Amino acid sequence: MVAVSPADRGQIEKFLDVHGPYPFEIYGDPELNVYREMGNHRFTTLKSLMYVGAGILSGKAKLSDIVPREEKKRELFFSAVKNQDVNVQGSSWLFDRDGEVLWKHLDDSPKDHARVKGILEQVRKLG
Repeated sequence: MVAVSPADRGQIEKFLDVHGPYPFEIYGDPELNVYREMGNHRFTTLKSLMYVGAGILSGKAKLSDIVPREEKKRELFFSAVKNQDVNVQGSSWLFDRDGEVLWKHLDDSPKDHARVKGILEQVRKLG
């Protein structure tokens, strides 16, 4: 497994300090070259704000769900908002040993991440 983040190495190190360690490498793509090449899209800042605002106004989300309460996590959150493109939507991919795409999921929104259970189900199907 490999993770790619729209962050530079310094931001990734801050993330690992708060949330790590992980049993895989996290690479940075602050210029979004890999994201664009893989077909990921991004929300505009306005669309992101509207998405968050709609969640709060509808009662489906609270500000405390978005901004962490724990100080180290809150500092990391605001650092990410300030220093990286948080409007980029992610994706999940499965490749064969030759680099051919076996399966992919492009996120449509911040809540549309592929779930681990679903990814493992795809692995079993491809098995």
